[in-house]
Amino acid sequence: MQEEKMAQGTETPETPEVPGIPGTPETLEALESGEETSTVLTHDRELSCQNCGAPLGYMEGENVITCPYCGTATMLAGYDNIIKIDGHSMLPMLVDENGAISALITWLSKGFHRSKSYVGTARIASVKGLMLPYWIVKSSASTSWHGKKKRTKTTGTGDNKKTRTWWEPVSGRFSEDFTWPEYARENPDEFWGIGNIQPGKKSVFPDWGKFWLKFGGSKQSSNRNMLDGQIPFDIEAVRNAGMANDLVNGQITQERAEANARGNIKEHQAKKAESKADVLSDVDTTVNVNKVDLVYVPMWEMQYSIDGKKYSALVDGAKKEVLGAEYPVSKRAKITIFDIVLGIPAIIAGVLGFSGNGIPAAKIAMFVLAALMLAYSLKKGMGSRN
Repeated sequence: MQEEKMAQGTETPETPEVPGIPGTPETLEALESGEETSTVLTHDRELSCQNCGAPLGYMEGENVITCPYCGTATMLAGYDNIIKIDGHSMLPMLVDENGAISALITWLSKGFHRSKSYVGTARIASVKGLMLPYWIVKSSASTSWHGKKKRTKTTGTGDNKKTRTWWEPVSGRFSEDFTWPEYARENPDEFWGIGNIQPGKKSVFPDWGKFWLKFGGSKQSSNRNMLDGQIPFDIEAVRNAGMANDLVNGQITQERAEANARGNIKEHQAKKAESKADVLSDVDTTVNVNKVDLVYVPMWEMQYSIDGKKYSALVDGAKKEVLGAEYPVSKRAKITIFDIVLGIPAIIAGVLGFSGNGIPAAKIAMFVLAALMLAYSLKKGMGSRN
């Protein structure tokens, strides 16, 4: 990364002629003549590109700016301190709008909690292509932990049966490599789900309605390689994908993104350590950062509805994968869970009621539970496809 001071008192360079891009002669002439244009100019500040000299419009608070003419990324590191970002890349947009819709519908039709009937009942309300800036922090984390595990041991039989409980000291160490994504803007909620692609974040949200036996269905984001398929940033490729007007400038500087990533990785490792002991006494994580790149990630933000209820989803524009989604849990999944939860005690009651002398109350309990299972299945429609 090289630092360059903003030129003082130099003439504004000639604007490159790029048809359809704000600020070019073609667009400016249309504005002056009163003709309608498809682009709304919302930028209130301007500086010159460090590479091609073109004017770069940006909003107050934006600190990472990508030139729409040559694709060079610039970071504002302070007053009169402009830095050209050398580690600037992108993931290729390999999935078009129809491909994104197909990925979502396929995902909805698979899995225990979802249903094939969603293929015919899902209604797509909106699909928006995004090219979003992330600081990808390539790093490794090493975590050591100490704690205690509760142990029990039972000895003897009958009146001499005794159970002893004690706490055993335990400790360990584990490590993990990351290409940790830090969204380069202040508000991770400005587009649905974009803040949930970090490892360990909940990214799949089942809608159970009023059903109270909520088992499974949700999912956390995995530690995926965010640099897989990485290519140098290519503004022409962005234009060809029809995403030139969807480029979003960053607001968070590289230094701040790295600090955020270190904190988030330590928090992620601490949560993993919690599963290794009943009581943790201390957790210590060392994070080594190898490289930090500004990477533009293509995504499709989608809104859809099933049976009139609205849901959101986020599809990877480079791999045709659903990164996160909300969805309604199918009727069949609810019936199955209900029957399992009531079926187990019904079987136990049946064994107690009909074996040997039998327990009358157990027989009654079995028939009551069986009746509840049948009634619920009929109410929800066992014959329903979803």
